Amino acid sequence: MDDIFWHESVLFELNDRQEIVTVSSSLEAADLLLNKWPTKRGPSYKLAVMTCLASFQGKQPPELVRQDLIAAAIEAHIYVKPRSISI
Repeated sequence: MDDIFWHESVLFELNDRQEIVTVSSSLEAADLLLNKWPTKRGPSYKLAVMTCLASFQGKQPPELVRQDLIAAAIEAHIYVKPRSISI
């Protein structure tokens, strides 16, 4: 599985802003969703996980993973800040 970096990374503040995580790719998104996500997991979380899996199979573009991850974070009341990166 090849990881494709996004055009713009996203900064997430977890655990009431005690932990800052920057996500720049679908693989990093999957790690966040599966290993660091808080207990609040609603429909947007489930969609983000499914979109991650589909992107690894080449069925969804990486930028859709980014969008769904941001939606899941908003749903879970996680602070989100887009951040530009250079590739």
